[in-house]
Parts: sequence; structure tokens; C-alpha cells
Amino acid sequence: MQLEVSVPSWARHVVSDRTDMDRAPRPIDPTAVRRFKVPLPDDVYYEYGFLDADGRMRADPENPERADNPWYPEVSCVRGPEYRAHPLAAPDPEAARGRWQRLRVPDGTGRDRRAVLYEPAGLSGPAPLAIVHDGTAYQRIARLPAVLEALIAQGRARPVRLAFLDPDRPDRRQAEYGFGEAYQRALRNELLPRLRERADAQGGTVWIGASLGGLAAIYAAWADPEATAGVVLQSPALLGAPDEPVFHGTERSWLLDVLGRDDRALPWRIAQEVGRFDWLHDVNVATAERLAERALAHRFDVRSAGHNWTFWRDGLAEALAFVLAPDAR
Repeated sequence: MQLEVSVPSWARHVVSDRTDMDRAPRPIDPTAVRRFKVPLPDDVYYEYGFLDADGRMRADPENPERADNPWYPEVSCVRGPEYRAHPLAAPDPEAARGRWQRLRVPDGTGRDRRAVLYEPAGLSGPAPLAIVHDGTAYQRIARLPAVLEALIAQGRARPVRLAFLDPDRPDRRQAEYGFGEAYQRALRNELLPRLRERADAQGGTVWIGASLGGLAAIYAAWADPEATAGVVLQSPALLGAPDEPVFHGTERSWLLDVLGRDDRALPWRIAQEVGRFDWLHDVNVATAERLAERALAHRFDVRSAGHNWTFWRDGLAEALAFVLAPDAR
């Protein structure tokens, strides 16, 4: 298919999934370019927009479809003729009929961290624990508890308890999730043991995260591989390294480095995915090849989309079903 776009008179830059939205905007002169075409796959989900003279992102005024994007409220989207949202991409939140606990957990620094523990309906006794980074987004946007309940009801996933964590403050997300040693130390020594005790956890931990949350997840898993059972990596930010904590504009990858010099087997089930238009596509393809050689089981999914929550919602159910497969205890 082809996306045909008219350039508004106020536009100064074009942004899209191909530019990681406003991280690498492309200048445009509306007096010289009135319209342009973008070739796209028929199964695409694609987000795009414009920056005006003030640098404000604005949607395409000729396209009434708006993206459900928590970072950019004024963004247009297009769905190809063969695009289909996953049946569990927008489950009824009322389906999460389990037990919720809101906790304050000491992190070893004299402060408490907020955490939310979810126990699926009917679960009693010991069960695995899944640590979910960017917990509020996975609750409200991805509706993870309702997705898990649906998979359990379908017999496609075994029950686990979910522990939702967030950065200490929104402006601390990169510092904590992007190779944050203080955060990883608190997670390993304080938060995880206390959450496992509160959750009556049994068996290895499952880690879940998207983008930088995915990096934090596999960074924690690598630190204690024998205590990990599974990892869900949705467009993980696998560029950069602890001594080079940048996630754009570098070819370095901490994970590729350690996989190249450490040949340990990983007793994990890993579900990994990335969009074709994501700036993290290439590094995810490269790491997926290495992880597939080491992991107990590995699923890698590439779809025609970018770096956004619509993509992650579409992939969440199948990723969970793979990592939590009932016949793969």
C-alpha cells in the first residue's frame, strides 16, 4: 500500500515511526513539497505527524485516525488493509477479577518503593512471580492482568503473580532502567526478595519490559540467570553499554558484547519482538540470533510497526503464552 500525505502549510518537519518520532525529525518545506507518498506493507500499523514552527507535534489534518499514544497525543496513524489487532490487544479491564495489593517496599536506601501485586482469580498457594517494569503503563495501557486472565482461561498460560514496578520518579526512568546499577542493586538485594516473600513465589522469576524496561529486565536476568525462568522483551533498548549509557546513535550493544564473550546456556524461555520501523530493529535481530542459540526456548517476532504501545499490546498475549506455556514448567 501507499500512504499519500498532503503537507500542511504550517509544517516544518515530518516525524514518523521511521524517525523514532521527534528524535530524528526530517525537515520539509511546504512551499516546495505539497504532497508525498510513503510505501508501506499491507499489514502495517504506522504512526506519523508533523512538527510546526514552535516544535509542537501535530497530527495530519487530512487523516481523522489518531494514534493511541501516551507520549504524543496529537499523532496520526494508518492501518494497512491486512493489519489485524490481536484479539487480546484491548481486553475488558473488568476481566481482571483477581486480588490487588498496593505495597510500599523498602529499597535499601531508606526509602520505600511503590509496588502493585496482582494475583489471578482462583490462585492460591505458591506460584511464579513476574516482575513488570513500567508497571503503571502495563496495567492501564496494555491491561496485562486482563490479558493474563484470558490466557489462563484459555489454557494457554499457567498462573503467575504479577508485581508492577515503576521508576522512583518519571524523570528517573532512563537513569534507573538504562544500566542503573543502584536500581539493579536495590532490585536484586531488596525489592525482589521482599516481593517474592509477599507473593509466596515459587520457581524462577519472569521478567517483563518494553524499550528501556526491556533492557532493565534482561540486565536483571543476566545478573542471576539460574533464578530466572523467562523474559518478555518488547522492543528492548539493547544499544549502549554501562560505560556508554546512550540508546541512539551508537553501534555498541552490551548484550551482544556479553553474548560474544560468555557462552553460558540460559535456562530461560524468551519472547522477543521488535517493529520493522523501529530504530532498535537491527540490534534486536542480531541479539535474537545469539539468544536463540543459548536459551531453553526462544520466540522472535518482527511485525510491520514502530516503537509504540499499539505494537506492544498486539504482541503481549502471544509473548506471555510462550513464556508461561503450561507444558513448559
